Amino acid sequence: MGLGPVSRHRPLTEWTLSERNAVLRETVQDIFLEEEGKKRGIIIRPNEIMDYLNNHFLQPDKSLETFARKALFLQKTEKALAPLPDISVSTERSFYKNHQNLFRVSRQAIVDHIVVAKQEEAESIRDALLKGSSFGKLAKLESLGMEASSGGRMKPYPQGTMPPPFDTVFTMKPGEISPVLSSSYGYHLFRLEKFIPKHTLPFSMEKNWIKKKLTREKRQKVLQGWLAQKLQKSPFHRAPTFKGIFSPFPVTISRSQTF
Repeated sequence: MGLGPVSRHRPLTEWTLSERNAVLRETVQDIFLEEEGKKRGIIIRPNEIMDYLNNHFLQPDKSLETFARKALFLQKTEKALAPLPDISVSTERSFYKNHQNLFRVSRQAIVDHIVVAKQEEAESIRDALLKGSSFGKLAKLESLGMEASSGGRMKPYPQGTMPPPFDTVFTMKPGEISPVLSSSYGYHLFRLEKFIPKHTLPFSMEKNWIKKKLTREKRQKVLQGWLAQKLQKSPFHRAPTFKGIFSPFPVTISRSQTF
């Protein structure tokens, strides 16, 4: 139902060929799905629209109801065409065994963090920390960071995934307090709690992610097959201009993929 905000807010003449093809493909698919949904008598209830708006928009209003209705209608039609498949535990374990690289985690740092607006304030806080003041208490009182309410404790992160000042901790020792470091966000202080060694996440922790991924891929194949049959009977398939646009997208495996 459309491209991302970057494409939507650019003139059509500036769209790339791949963006235009994506819109064309999606429009044709939506037409087929709407026809199928009407045949199956798919119904969208008012409470479903409200739930959708509340879950997807910070400030939902009446002007978004038409969009929400269409999105829900297409989703329900897809579910009717491709119901949730049954994925066995043995299949999940096989995927885990054959894709170990997806579950390997680099060394991570557990860090306490304070960020303030002024360098003088950061230097004063660092002096207090070196004299024995509680990092957690000062973080709650002074830090502007999102993690201030938890005493400055951040979620573990690997090197290279955060802004440059945050990687300084990978040169520190547990318990050490960093010098004052600056960034576009302000002035930072870090205290390294410890490192989590490189490791492989256990199957029990990743089982749900694997199930969702395999479920999504099976449903995609069913929908692609259905769309291919519809296209064989449509004028779009015969038009030379559209050659290649409607071939199924390749299924890719990405650990960061959400469902």
